[in-house]
Amino acid sequence: MRVTMTNHEARPLHGASTGQPVPILARAWRAKTAATAVILGYYFAGYFALNRIPFDTYHDVPAVPFLDDLPLIPWTVIVYNSVFLLGGLAIWLLPDARAVWRHVVATIIAFTVTYVGFAAYPTRITRAPLPEGPSVWIWALETVRILDAPHTCLPSLHITNCGLAVLALWPTRWGPWSLLWSLAIATSTLTTEQHLFLDLPAGVIPPIIGYGLAWLLMPARALDPSTSAPLDSPRRH
Repeated sequence: MRVTMTNHEARPLHGASTGQPVPILARAWRAKTAATAVILGYYFAGYFALNRIPFDTYHDVPAVPFLDDLPLIPWTVIVYNSVFLLGGLAIWLLPDARAVWRHVVATIIAFTVTYVGFAAYPTRITRAPLPEGPSVWIWALETVRILDAPHTCLPSLHITNCGLAVLALWPTRWGPWSLLWSLAIATSTLTTEQHLFLDLPAGVIPPIIGYGLAWLLMPARALDPSTSAPLDSPRRH
């Protein structure tokens, strides 16, 4: 009898010597380390290159009344920058190497779709000057603005990263928390004036494409119902 299950439904992995469950952060740590390096490398190489390329024509992102009139809230830069922590946890909270590499495939596809969008339809936003004052939050926002020019806005790569995290972690107990966190980050993109509202729904599309194709390329494997081990893995005698 063949039972098809996702990797998230498999029984917890146990240490070979102790028989105790392996902590989630320690599972497939080599794959997770490699995945972190690959994703960060592709993110920084692609995004910041396109962010600095002087395109001949830029398109202004239309503003949506009320949603794009929210006040600047400087301290929400913490929430805005927490996307990097969420992205890391989306890798390290996955249960096994197959889920990790599926996430890498989905991320590379989603980032590529985003980068093509940046190059095909360069966008920009107008940001009001930051208020003056000895505030650590204003300093943090100034630093973000120095590193991140007001281009490559649509689709929002922040939201793309959030979408990837939610889709990766949704089958786990961390799924609902990742969604709430992502909604907070989405709000912070507006309260830091790093994005306009229309950038956000556009950012949802790449992760859907990425994970849709990743699941086609790396579907769930059939598991032995008595052991929860993949039927195509070598058997121990």
